[in-house]
Amino acid sequence: MAGSNYVLSKGIKVLSTYNSSAAAGVTPYRCVKTATGQTVDLNATAATISLGVIQDSIDVSKVVSGKAVANVAMQGICKVYVTTAASLVIGSKVMAGTSGGVLLATSTNAVVGIVVGFNGTLADGDIIDIELTPGLVA
Repeated sequence: MAGSNYVLSKGIKVLSTYNSSAAAGVTPYRCVKTATGQTVDLNATAATISLGVIQDSIDVSKVVSGKAVANVAMQGICKVYVTTAASLVIGSKVMAGTSGGVLLATSTNAVVGIVVGFNGTLADGDIIDIELTPGLVA
């Protein structure tokens, strides 16, 4: 697998109610979108453009404080969680899905990136490498 190779990674404040204050807090390798007050929130909607992919894990107690800052990969190659592995191959365009992971993009949704690497047989829940493609449409 290629591994992360960021062109642009930025520290961005996390919304204090990130993912509706999920018990896990911020989990790494999930798609995020812009939220109120120059913050990010989990993006689990294929039609919403992703700002980037969170690369950190942050405890929920830090998230609810409203002061948590996460590393968000915005350009380049990064790791991302796979929600649905079906039909994904090298070169597949992917979009945000359930729990901020990715799945094969459809023609009417916002593309997060293009699959550039994974180990062995791909399964739901795996972590893969994608080339981030901000603004690309399937």
